[in-house]
Amino acid sequence: MENQSSQTKHFFPSGPNKFKDPRVTFIQETEKYVFKDESQNLSYEWDEDKKAWFPMWNEQLIASQQSAYSVEGVDETEEVIKPRDKRKKIYTMEDESAKKKPKTEKKKIITSVYVSGLPFDTTLDEMKKVFSKYGIISEDINTGQPRIKLYKDSEGNLKGDGLVTFLKPESVELCINLLDEADFRLGENSKIRVQKAEFKEKEKTNDNSHKNPDNKRKIQQKIIKQQKKLDWFDETTGKRAEKSKKVMILKNMFTVEEIEEDPSLILDLKEDVRTECENFGEVTNVVLYEKNPEGVISVRFKDELSVLLCIRKMNGRYFAGKRIVAEVYDGKTKYKVTNPLEDKEEEERKRSERYRQFLNQQDQEDQEIDNSNTNANTNTINENKSNETK
Repeated sequence: MENQSSQTKHFFPSGPNKFKDPRVTFIQETEKYVFKDESQNLSYEWDEDKKAWFPMWNEQLIASQQSAYSVEGVDETEEVIKPRDKRKKIYTMEDESAKKKPKTEKKKIITSVYVSGLPFDTTLDEMKKVFSKYGIISEDINTGQPRIKLYKDSEGNLKGDGLVTFLKPESVELCINLLDEADFRLGENSKIRVQKAEFKEKEKTNDNSHKNPDNKRKIQQKIIKQQKKLDWFDETTGKRAEKSKKVMILKNMFTVEEIEEDPSLILDLKEDVRTECENFGEVTNVVLYEKNPEGVISVRFKDELSVLLCIRKMNGRYFAGKRIVAEVYDGKTKYKVTNPLEDKEEEERKRSERYRQFLNQQDQEDQEIDNSNTNANTNTINENKSNETK
């Protein structure tokens, strides 16, 4: 009996070498040790937290449990209709955790671009001038300055990379499409890389200054002020500013002398420019300002994106030995040029023409009066002769 009791006590593998027992195997999928009892054809799993072996549920174990607790005369396979339970359901901790849906992390909106390959003498003003073409640059809530950062090393020297934060995420995509692998400075070998900025999540601190109602109100007011800049036109200029964003200005396309020597050049230039620009979008109008000494041609597109794409392609190119300047129309500059002397001569010519027409009209009226008097005299003479004959 003593030997049998000893064997029963040490039925499960135990001791420091329990996992080296030939009946124990390590399951890679679950990363747990399993002991198989060949005598009962049952398996047991080791619980590391409770330091004990527990039976693994399978069909055979379930069947044996059901047979042990079966009631004679009761069909176990028959569906049971449960009465309504008026008591509150009691959830275990496991049930509560399963009941709660896992929180889905909100996709963070990226409004910043990381720029690398910048010249080492780049300035903030230069960055603002280049990147503001692709959207409204966000402003710092406290300083009101554009959110542009140029990174420096430990000695204070520029490293050639920086960060630009826009107000809207759409500007990020536009900036990447148009500036990535483009020259930062036209005419110089200054190719830059532009990509979406990636940020590491900041550690939470106990700073509750942002919860101050006054600070919160100021931040909201400044954000509203920045949002107003998203409108392409303001109350004073109306739709004019909105339309100007769809117009591209080309300079150095011709000289006044060339147009005076060959007026047919106007039609040829307009046709060539329209054909070239239609590669970037629908062109609705082309105007050549023949008297402008800067050789200006304006091109109106159907949308703003086409303007930016065309500017990227045309700006800095050479045409007829001259370097083209391509830019968005500012909505204010008047490119139509008039010569005051020519205007005066034209006005004198029109005045002389009007006076000549006036004199001609007077002559016609005088002639009509003379003709009328002559006819009247003739009729009087004829009447007198007729009376004498009678």
